[in-house]
Amino acid sequence: MKIAVVGVGLIGGSMMLKLRQRALASYVFGIDKNERHLHQALQLNIIDEAADLEKGIENADLIIIAIPVDSTRVLLPEILDKISENQTVMDVGSTKSGITEAIKTHKNRNRFVAFHPMWGTENSGPKSASADSFSGRAAVICDKEDSAPDALKTVEKIAEYLEMNLLYMTAEDHDIHTCLLYTSDAADEEDSV
Repeated sequence: MKIAVVGVGLIGGSMMLKLRQRALASYVFGIDKNERHLHQALQLNIIDEAADLEKGIENADLIIIAIPVDSTRVLLPEILDKISENQTVMDVGSTKSGITEAIKTHKNRNRFVAFHPMWGTENSGPKSASADSFSGRAAVICDKEDSAPDALKTVEKIAEYLEMNLLYMTAEDHDIHTCLLYTSDAADEEDSV
């Protein structure tokens, strides 16, 4: 499978390392505004080629958006404008309602799968990427009924190859649960000080 990853930092880089290790990713196009990150990603064998958005979309079976949520909301409609009915787009953002709302009436909405791998660290950039970051962790797919069956199957396969445990919920429920989870974690940290 040819993959274009928009954002070659911690999350995007970790996903690509694992998918390359498991031989699911046959070729990876890296797309990032940060030239240093692209150079590092090439050196670390996270990507095969640095590309612009046009080339990445044109040549990929799967486009993974691994950039901040606010940027995803802006870029996702543009990506969906350019894809074919055989391509799948997924994101890895930590909140989903704003993203799904931004594309709810888009003609290619069904080619998108809202995905959240429940993992992260305080570190960033491709040098922080690790192939085993997601193993045994939870991943959430939101509003699966809004995605085409083949697109959903592709993202479920990604989760399987990342060795994640899949959960399904609405974007709204996801955001409430994620907020409660992070609030609870912060309270636990305060209690332990």
